[in-house]
Amino acid sequence: MGIRWTGTAALAARALVLTGTIWSCGASADSAPLPLSAQARGDVYGIINLAPPPIFRAFINARSQAVFEYTGLDNTLHIGFFDGQRVIDVSPAGALVSTLGALNDHGVVAAQTRPTIPDTFQPFRWTAAHGLTFLPDPDPGADTFVTDINNRGQIVGSSQVVDRAVRWDAANRLVPLLLPAGFTQSFAGDINEFNITAGAATAADGNSHAVLWNAAGNLIDLGTFGAMSAVAGPINNRNEVAGATMNLDSAGNQNFRAFLWNRRDGVAFVTPPGPNTFISALNERSEAVGRLLPPDFSGNRAFYFSRTRGFVDLHRAPFVESSAGDINDRGTIVGSMIRANADGSQTELAFRWTNFVAVDLNTRLLNPPAGLVLTQALGISATGDIVANSNAGLVLLRLGGACTDAPVLGPLTLSEPVRPDVAATLTLSFSDRNVRDTHTATVDWGDGSGPQAAAVQENDGQGQVGATHTYAGSGEFTIVASVTDTTGKTTTTFRHVTVELPPPPSIAAGANTSSPAAAAGSAAPRRRALFGSKVPPALQTWVNKVLKK
Repeated sequence: MGIRWTGTAALAARALVLTGTIWSCGASADSAPLPLSAQARGDVYGIINLAPPPIFRAFINARSQAVFEYTGLDNTLHIGFFDGQRVIDVSPAGALVSTLGALNDHGVVAAQTRPTIPDTFQPFRWTAAHGLTFLPDPDPGADTFVTDINNRGQIVGSSQVVDRAVRWDAANRLVPLLLPAGFTQSFAGDINEFNITAGAATAADGNSHAVLWNAAGNLIDLGTFGAMSAVAGPINNRNEVAGATMNLDSAGNQNFRAFLWNRRDGVAFVTPPGPNTFISALNERSEAVGRLLPPDFSGNRAFYFSRTRGFVDLHRAPFVESSAGDINDRGTIVGSMIRANADGSQTELAFRWTNFVAVDLNTRLLNPPAGLVLTQALGISATGDIVANSNAGLVLLRLGGACTDAPVLGPLTLSEPVRPDVAATLTLSFSDRNVRDTHTATVDWGDGSGPQAAAVQENDGQGQVGATHTYAGSGEFTIVASVTDTTGKTTTTFRHVTVELPPPPSIAAGANTSSPAAAAGSAAPRRRALFGSKVPPALQTWVNKVLKK
């Protein structure tokens, strides 16, 4: 079976097909040799394209299935699910927007969607066997978001109007998460295999308490651990909880302090130098990873923490910033580090830490296409496979070199700005493990001209596509580029582009195009989720409100 897109997004504007059988990259006589000493010990990753950029959230489970948010051909937010051989759009047909909640190890997706205006976000679960099932709405007319799902199919989330934590059982029945007298608002952030839910609830004084709900839905108040407020985030199957407390310093600034808690040992605070620590992931060995913000606010620093090992600084020079986003039960950590460049710009690179030794994942790729740069490792499976962001979009990295027999696409670049009546130039790199394959390519520029043959240059498993096109007028267009090998396997990517008239001469003359700000354009600064990609949106909202971001 090939890797291909199916579902709503594939029909949104034109068919999008990603084909290619999953192979072991070392199994073919046509395979190019890996120019890495790491090949001998299997420390190498095959590459599978999942979706073009931008990618907002992505999870990977124990089966190395992946789920992610992506912008579809219709320029709206969709949810894609990779089952090991193909990507399936699990968004409801015709929805305005769909956003991701969580994924369990059985391939069950928990998410929410907004079907139409003025509808609210409605929660649902999806499986390959049964398709989409909407969950009962705890507050009709209010936005409801799901935040986690365990392997028993139990889902937790929150209603956003009254800030009420909710849970659904495996049969989709709504289970109340109770609040004792004196508590008002609440949210549920995570759930373990014993149906213990972790989150927060607002006490009578208006401050947040870290709380648990047991299987019956009764609240267990963990308190604030001596701080002004506290929240409980990830929980593992040992019923150990990670979270953070918040206090105000003498100047009125909010300081966050990450912790681990269990019933036997009580609370253990992360105690590095600096006022702010945030845990993004907790594994089953009671090991946590996250990031801290130093006292001089010079940039995030990745760290590891456990009761037995204590605090371990994962940050490495000469990088100026780092973040650890996930850890599996083998203790392998993934995240990113940022380096400063001589021209004042910064470059983010995906990293892995094994036994606390940092490795740039870009140095462990099997036959990558030219120009491909991994920027963020978002999640790691039990077996060591990784989902990562790159300048070519989301990719799955398969440890040991297992990959796809289809072409692997690198970044799609476009001469910019794109103007009417001016030829635009497109380039797209690709690689193919089968070095004897030859390739053809097409580009559909999205203006009704249809797919057009593009020039291909290739040699020994590496290639580049080149094409030019002149738009007749301004507007919003979606460019779709496809590369096909001699066996018929095709990989496709797309990009949304705005074609606009040049600014008036007076504005153009006054622009300072030599400054770093002008070169960067008007894009908003990148923001990180404080607790990592698997944090409940309600928790992130609470923290953002406190920080006034």
